[in-house]
Amino acid sequence: MGEPASGAADSVGLRFWWRTFEGVQELFAEGHGEEGGPDDPLPTKTYRGLPRHVLSEPSRRIGDARWSFAGFRRTRSEDGPNREVLDGTALSALLHHSYGLERMELGPHAAWPYHRAVASARCFYPVELYLWLARPAGNRPAGCYHYDPAHHALTRLRTGGVPDELRTATGTGRDGTLALMVAAVCFRKTAFRYRDYAYRLCAQEVGLTVGNMLLVAGALGLRGRVHHRFDDAVVNRALGLDGDEETAFAVLDLFPWQPAGTGQAPLRAEPEEPQPVIRPHQLRTDAADPAAWSGLTALNRAARLTGTGWNTPVDQAAFHLPPDGPGPTPVPLGEPSPGQVELAEAIRARDSGGRMFLPDSAALPLPQLGSLLRHALEPVPSDHAETPCRPLADCHVLVLNAAGADAGLYRLDTTPALTALPGRDWRAVLAMLCDRTPAVNSAKAHAIVFLSVNRAEGDRWFGDRGYRILHHEAGIVAQRISVLAAATGLSARVTNGYHEGMVRSLIGADEAHVPVFTLVLGRRRDSAQYEPPLTW
Repeated sequence: MGEPASGAADSVGLRFWWRTFEGVQELFAEGHGEEGGPDDPLPTKTYRGLPRHVLSEPSRRIGDARWSFAGFRRTRSEDGPNREVLDGTALSALLHHSYGLERMELGPHAAWPYHRAVASARCFYPVELYLWLARPAGNRPAGCYHYDPAHHALTRLRTGGVPDELRTATGTGRDGTLALMVAAVCFRKTAFRYRDYAYRLCAQEVGLTVGNMLLVAGALGLRGRVHHRFDDAVVNRALGLDGDEETAFAVLDLFPWQPAGTGQAPLRAEPEEPQPVIRPHQLRTDAADPAAWSGLTALNRAARLTGTGWNTPVDQAAFHLPPDGPGPTPVPLGEPSPGQVELAEAIRARDSGGRMFLPDSAALPLPQLGSLLRHALEPVPSDHAETPCRPLADCHVLVLNAAGADAGLYRLDTTPALTALPGRDWRAVLAMLCDRTPAVNSAKAHAIVFLSVNRAEGDRWFGDRGYRILHHEAGIVAQRISVLAAATGLSARVTNGYHEGMVRSLIGADEAHVPVFTLVLGRRRDSAQYEPPLTW
């Protein structure tokens, strides 16, 4: 395919969709950087000369992994956790289990030794977490902090509660905000290797991280609301980010699940004076020229928003594939299991199957598959609508080795249930996955999940920002599946090694729909790879 679809030339975002999917082979042919040398970017961002607050040891148990799902809470309303203040213990657990170091691989062949709570391409972890406390948390004063996962500590960048300027710019603070969490992206940490393709990887990882933050917040008794659309200049200035090397990608508003009072005062009609500019000093090692990823920078700049009023409710139905015609009776996924699914244990167990992923051959019971899929499409509180809405992504499942379900392609709906889609040539897609990603034996998987989005609607509603927003939406679903898979003893391998056209044909989608995540699910075999969990 030599050119983007008609109209794409008028949109930086649509052209980038084309470059990183239909045109990805040409993009990779432009070359890439080398890793493993002394000039690699540091794996964690480190500031110099600023106050540091070492956090307490994170709790090993924090609660059920499903408390962030409204459907699960409705069945157990009397037991649901509700946190009206953030203390030091909760703060430590929130940060560590959201994006902290969970495991460390040991041994002479540990090329990527540091494993955090979410999957990351080659363990580069380009996301940086910032926290703005609206009021003191334990002995940490209100203010803006950067989370250092390597030392499980906070670096204080500013003092004082969340300023009205920031609330107005992000549309947050209406429900008794306890804190804002900002997922920012340091492009260099991935772009030094992947060049322009790094934008896709960074957007995917932000989605995974936001999904994980929602899970952790729910287990701790907090409600989270995701804000994708905000004034970039205001947020970046507040955090001391330049907007090119590092920029904010998503904001999570955290508040009690059941606010005790009436919440925060209404936002001011006009913002206060802008926050003073800060330029905190950080350690740097990589000296690669950012001109090598100029396409990424161009999209990032085109996607910026200024001012307010961007949070117009979207037409959610327009983002989804139309229902399939009459077919087999859907397979219900059953009710939630009565026992507790401990989130902290699931996050520690979450992995990608090892460097060479060969799932074992024992069939997966259908109830086990149902338990990891049934919450995947639960509504997400976000600035897409006043009330939580279904993620703007569609989910298809290629079942290969599950006891109680025939092999073949299924569509996941919000009932939740799996509907079989007979007559699809899934064997050709499976062969393609095995060929494109030889480190993963997809043919032995228990199931393969495809998450797709409508890029045309993303461009219509969000403009050039649609590329990253739709990757966030799919990433939230991917992290839910990954964590709940880990709770059942399965690994979930995120792979981008697939031919998007073949997957699109398999799920019956037109060119507007793009598969943005593929997850290979399987039970990991024992190997010589040693990854003990980290303790503090």
